[in-house]
Amino acid sequence: MSFRFTLPDAPIAAASADIGHVAVSLALTLAGDVLVVSPSLDEARPVLDRISEGVFVSGLGTESPSVTSTVRHSFTQDGTVFMGPSTMVFTGASVIDYAQDGVEITGDVAYRLAVTVAPHNREPENHADAQTWFARNGGTLASIGAIVLIGRSLSAVTALD
Repeated sequence: MSFRFTLPDAPIAAASADIGHVAVSLALTLAGDVLVVSPSLDEARPVLDRISEGVFVSGLGTESPSVTSTVRHSFTQDGTVFMGPSTMVFTGASVIDYAQDGVEITGDVAYRLAVTVAPHNREPENHADAQTWFARNGGTLASIGAIVLIGRSLSAVTALD
């Protein structure tokens, strides 16, 4: 049996880090459909949940952070969008292609990685544009090195019937 599964329009993996003077939050959203080939819906559920498993982000202090995952999705960034006062959103495409226990998941989807830097004990700085945001936060983000996002069960975010 095969069916299309629409990924939820909500973050499927996220993490936050408190590095003293600021808190950094990351949230990954995938948008689009994947094709699921499975003997049954019940067998597909745990394999679908792996879509959000083991997402690793490095190069946060750069204009093109690297996003990888344990099931080897391919992430290709094609843009950045500054959302004031304190969030940068990295956008692009992701190719999903993996199999487990007789279940295959494939699809080309869009991704959105939102990175928010919020200072402690004061309002976020209002940066004029992306360049100002990177100039102010690049060093702080680079000090994190890399971070693993915690994945959410897709069945917890959307109905799978």
